Amino acid sequence: MIKVAIFGIFYPFAMLSYFWRALERRDDVEVITCGPFTGTSIPWRGGMELPIKYVRTPTISLPALSARSKVPSLLFNDMLPWTPDLSLVIDAGWHPSTRPLGKKVALIKTDPHAIIKSHYDVPAKYSDVVFGMQTPYLEPGEIYLPYAYDPEAHYPMKEVEKIYDVCIVGLAYKERVDIINKCKAKGLLTYYNIGEIYDEYRLRYNQSRIAVNWSSLFDLPTRVFEYAAMGIPMVTNRVPDLSTFFVEKDHYLGASTTNEAVDNIMFLHENPDVAKEMAGNALEKVKFHSWDNRISQILETCKLI
Repeated sequence: MIKVAIFGIFYPFAMLSYFWRALERRDDVEVITCGPFTGTSIPWRGGMELPIKYVRTPTISLPALSARSKVPSLLFNDMLPWTPDLSLVIDAGWHPSTRPLGKKVALIKTDPHAIIKSHYDVPAKYSDVVFGMQTPYLEPGEIYLPYAYDPEAHYPMKEVEKIYDVCIVGLAYKERVDIINKCKAKGLLTYYNIGEIYDEYRLRYNQSRIAVNWSSLFDLPTRVFEYAAMGIPMVTNRVPDLSTFFVEKDHYLGASTTNEAVDNIMFLHENPDVAKEMAGNALEKVKFHSWDNRISQILETCKLI
């Protein structure tokens, strides 16, 4: 049995959650978790409370306020029930200030939106392996670990009625707001909100005919993989990593301006057969890009399988 410890911030919803879920799906891994615990709170849009049904308490729960401070690993190493074969530092704003207990330590740099580049300097120095999740932000020697989708959270719901023409669930970036406003002006029924996660997130998109993404920092976000896995036709802005996984016009329609995005949304709206075929192609293509695949990549890289 491979013993894995996860270190990070335990929000009710975070990138860390997908690693945790995928590790638990393996029958050759035992998992423990450690880090600041926020209960139902998450800092989206200045602070939000998410449904308690999604709250999971880490094995070793540190105070939420410790997310803002440097916590040396000596404060919790003795609480670990065993020495991990692998300690995963999944860093979206917090990491132990010193190397945690573990035969191997791997840092995962999750999100260019979350923190400044220098934040990663300390954990990168004490880690044996460093994974970066966006090629535009990779440093020399780092290993590319792309985002992915969760097969238990993102899948087509064929029985669900289509209510909306266009859907975006996420923060209100200027370009996203512009796209939605222009779609409304053309008479499309739109849904734009933040706060839906897991079941509610999946439902909103499955109620929609077209999914839209706009990335503001040249990153390829998880939502692109998730849209594909839910079988929703998508329009997204072009970013460097996109063509590594998907082919424009076969799997999605790309855009470099919000006007081009709206034109492509209107094209898919007026050509539902094309939209359906494109979504089917993307659904088939994305099957190899689940979080389970990413966990296998981590374990193989760390020579644990």
